[in-house]
Amino acid sequence: MSQHILFDLDDTLIHCNKHFTLTRELFLDLMMSLFQDFPVERSLIDKTQEKIDMAGVEKWGLGKNRFPDSLVQTYRLMCQKYGKIPEQKEEARILELGHSVYDFDIELYPYAMNTLEKLIKQGHDLYLYTGGDFQIQTQKVLEAGLDVIFPEQKRFIYEHKNTKVLRHILTRYNFHPQKTWMVGNSARSDIRPALETGIHAIHIPDEFGWKYDRVELDVPAKGEFHVLRSIADVPDVIAEIAGRGANQRREQMG
Repeated sequence: MSQHILFDLDDTLIHCNKHFTLTRELFLDLMMSLFQDFPVERSLIDKTQEKIDMAGVEKWGLGKNRFPDSLVQTYRLMCQKYGKIPEQKEEARILELGHSVYDFDIELYPYAMNTLEKLIKQGHDLYLYTGGDFQIQTQKVLEAGLDVIFPEQKRFIYEHKNTKVLRHILTRYNFHPQKTWMVGNSARSDIRPALETGIHAIHIPDEFGWKYDRVELDVPAKGEFHVLRSIADVPDVIAEIAGRGANQRREQMG
């Protein structure tokens, strides 16, 4: 039985969080250098930036300027706390570093493309549901060669990715909950909204998990809910459930 399958992009199909992790480490190194004459603690800078960044997601969404701005705001707070005079050239350097996170080469997760192709051969309809800047996310799709799998009309790109947005997609495209799946790495942005809207969910946590992505999944699952180690296991799980549903329909009709 054909299913509608929504795939997250970042850290489900392509690597993303590891680039942010590396860039944050470079930022912390830079800050320790800029504040070498002040009694600043690396851990305080780290926690401050993380707090600002997470608050920014709640307020502004996943736009391209949120992360770089969080670095600059952290710099300014540290200057204020330790009595350092902010310098425009230092802020410009930090801002440039923040935007460099979008310059990494696109790298697909192992088995990602094979998984998508296998699901299509099984007769399922695939869609991309990703959070972030429209142009940046679109460019990622093109560079990864995913536009063949997800043509423009099958891409849903939003700066806010939550239950309200997911419910809007389900309603607009008339996706029936019993035949719709969300596959993603983020407990907050992918899985919890899926559970709250009553569709099936497959959670594939990534090893470089962002703290923002981690929330309690204490919502009762109305559909199927699976936690997998690899995206390669997705087709077998969906095939089993879809096949079970088809058998039940035949039994009811017979």
